[in-house]
This record gives sequence, C-alpha cells and structure tokens, in this order.
Amino acid sequence: ELYMYLGCIYLIVKDIEKSADFYSKLLKMNPSSQNKDRWISFNIVGGTAIALYNQKFDDRKIAGSSEEELKVNYNKEYLNYIKENKTKYGNNVVLNFSVDDLKAEYIRLKELFDSAVSKMMYVNIVCPYNFFMVADPDGNLIEITDV
Repeated sequence: ELYMYLGCIYLIVKDIEKSADFYSKLLKMNPSSQNKDRWISFNIVGGTAIALYNQKFDDRKIAGSSEEELKVNYNKEYLNYIKENKTKYGNNVVLNFSVDDLKAEYIRLKELFDSAVSKMMYVNIVCPYNFFMVADPDGNLIEITDV
C-alpha cells in the first residue's frame, strides 16, 4: 500500500523578506534553505518543514521572459494556471506549535509582535487547552499551545 507523506507546509506570502524575518523570530531559527527570493524553508524539529513561497517571483519572471525562456522554465499548464487563478493571501492554513512554557512564549512574542498576538485563551471541551494566536504579516494564523 502506498502512503502519502507530508513534505512541508507552505504559505504564499506578499513580502518574502518580511515574512522570513517574522518566521525567523517566531521559530528562533534561520531559514534552512532558500531558492532566490522565490522560496524559503525552515526545517522544524520532528521533520516537518514550513516554507514561504513568493508568487511574485514567478509573476516577474513570466512577464520578463521571451517565449523561448518561458518554454524552458514553465510548462503551458502552469502558465495557464497562474493566468487563471488569482493568488490569495492570508489565513489559508493555521499552523499549530506547542511549547514547554506557554506564558514565557506569550511574553516573548508579545514583545516582538505586540498587536499581532491575541490574548491568552482557554478551551475545555475534551481536555483543558490553553493557547494564543499570532498573525503573520499576511494574516496567516499561528496557534501556540502547551499541549
């Protein structure tokens, strides 16, 4: 039986430099890899990667390429997909991170990102669950919990 494995979770971002800075601070790490200003990846403990994708890189490259260059870099299906589908930014996915000391992490992120950090929240449906939310520069939501 074949299985599907998660390669990474990636976010489409408006400003890749601003987002890279945000995630570097949030995750307390530098990017693991970068492909020009198109793609930046952070390898998270446990084997999952979070990546940032800059659609504007392809938009600029497509707009500035000759027909021959387009054939080398992209197939017609990709070009049609980009032409027909408008990029949507923000809140496409919620990233969930758990930390050992939720209060300390709340203080750290509040100092870094102030208004992008929610108040501490609590839910008790199946079990007690303390968490807060942080919005990245594009409005993608990150949930921080101690579970």
